[in-house]
Amino acid sequence: MRLFSRFSTALTLVILGMSLLTLALPAVSSLAQSSLAFQDLNSLVEALQSQDPVLAMKAAQELKKKGLPIKSVVPALTKAMKNPNEALRLNVIEALSDRGPEAVSAIPVLGEGLKDMDPLVREAAVLALIGIGKEATATLPDLLVLLGDKYKPVREVAVLALVGMDKDAVPGLIKALESKDLMVKSAASEALGQMGEIAIPQLIGLISKGSPDIVQHAAMALINIGPPAVEPLIALLQSPDKKTADLATQILEEMGSPAVPGLVKALRTKP
Repeated sequence: MRLFSRFSTALTLVILGMSLLTLALPAVSSLAQSSLAFQDLNSLVEALQSQDPVLAMKAAQELKKKGLPIKSVVPALTKAMKNPNEALRLNVIEALSDRGPEAVSAIPVLGEGLKDMDPLVREAAVLALIGIGKEATATLPDLLVLLGDKYKPVREVAVLALVGMDKDAVPGLIKALESKDLMVKSAASEALGQMGEIAIPQLIGLISKGSPDIVQHAAMALINIGPPAVEPLIALLQSPDKKTADLATQILEEMGSPAVPGLVKALRTKP
């Protein structure tokens, strides 16, 4: 009986071992396949569209290499961005981010990334667009939407991306100050405050004509811009509208020491 029991136990272990080996074989095969270098661009495109997440991620990582023509794989990347695997989508975006300005042909793919349900993918897509620069202005509407993203890191990088787009982003940011969403208004004010002189004319216009709520955020932007905004604000002190003149006074007071040289100059040149 003991011999039979030992034999039975051994047989069970052998069967169990064979079962585990059978289960492991697909994963081993997949890893072996993904460890191979892609023979040509066609095999890379095919791998990007693979249902095997390991192989698809390997292909996405391969995109980070300089010299690989991104334009040729945009359709495959677009398909990969519809994959339910968050890690794969993130890999695709990060691969494009690593290519910097070379990824300009993949702007539509990054635009999809801005709308992704995963905040990490959205954040990575914005960072990739920052690397591309002003050529990514087609994504301005989606970046403006991200000013109201519930995840702070996404809002912060969206501000940086919009600042990097320079004057092209100013009209959209001015419009964003009218939003009923406080997060959007605050983020837009922050972006305008970082833009410097190019944002001043429209912000000054809001001080004299905007509603109180919008004026408050425009004022914050001017305070953050600092010295370049002093001269236009001093000009507003002469406004026949007392409210406008008073607001200009308050902004200059809030600005503090950066406003002093401009005020001194204005007093010296006053007739």
